[in-house]
Amino acid sequence: MVEAHGLPDPEETPRGMVLAMVFSVAFLAALALSLVWMNIERTKLSYRLRSLQSELEQAIDMNAKLNAEREHLLSPHELGKKAEAYGLRAAKPGQIRRLEAGPPNGALKKE
Repeated sequence: MVEAHGLPDPEETPRGMVLAMVFSVAFLAALALSLVWMNIERTKLSYRLRSLQSELEQAIDMNAKLNAEREHLLSPHELGKKAEAYGLRAAKPGQIRRLEAGPPNGALKKE
């Protein structure tokens, strides 16, 4: 209550100040906890990011190795070795027949 001369009642002031202090401390504690939680989450995300970057680098390296291996296996020398292993050899003259793209002249004409 306010007394006649404009000063607050001495009994109400300490209780109001205590209540304000309690709310201030609670607010600061909540703020501090949220900052700690955010730092923990940031740290977890940075570890996950490093892990994903490492996985990406490994995948890029593996891709390069596989491309080099594919090029090696598709080389004429390697394909020739594989063909010999399966008993294949170059065709002799006369063994290859070339076909025209379309039917011979008049072969499909109806009379």
